[in-house]
Amino acid sequence: MPGAPLPTARTVGDWIAFGDAQTAQLDKANGRTGDAIDIIARCEARDRAAVKRVEPRRVLGVF
Repeated sequence: MPGAPLPTARTVGDWIAFGDAQTAQLDKANGRTGDAIDIIARCEARDRAAVKRVEPRRVLGVF
């Protein structure tokens, strides 16, 4: 994800706007990491449930 473009003017306001834009880019990038971790966790839970449903069941506690 590209960063915010550097300001061409030398005013404080332009640099503040740059800082805000750069922080927004970082927030987007960091949010994607959390989203990916959440998706993986849900997929793993789904997979565990599927494996549990197809495992052979014991008959009378012996087999």
